[in-house]
Amino acid sequence: MAAVKETMVEVTLKLNMKYDNEIKKAGEKLKIRESDLKELQGKGYISYIPPVQNQQTSQNPPSK
Repeated sequence: MAAVKETMVEVTLKLNMKYDNEIKKAGEKLKIRESDLKELQGKGYISYIPPVQNQQTSQNPPSK
C-alpha cells in the first residue's frame, strides 16, 4: 500500500497538547495534518491563520 502524503499546516496552540508523539505547550507552534485542522479549531484547541497569498500588482499606472 502506498503512503499518502498528507498536507501539513502550522498552527499555534491555545493549550498544552499531545499530538502524535509530540508534546507542546500553549503558545507554541505545531505542524498538524490539514485533515485535523477543522476538528481542532472547532474544539478551540488551536489558532490558525491561513498564509497570505501574494498578489503581484503592476507598479505602472494604466496607459491612456
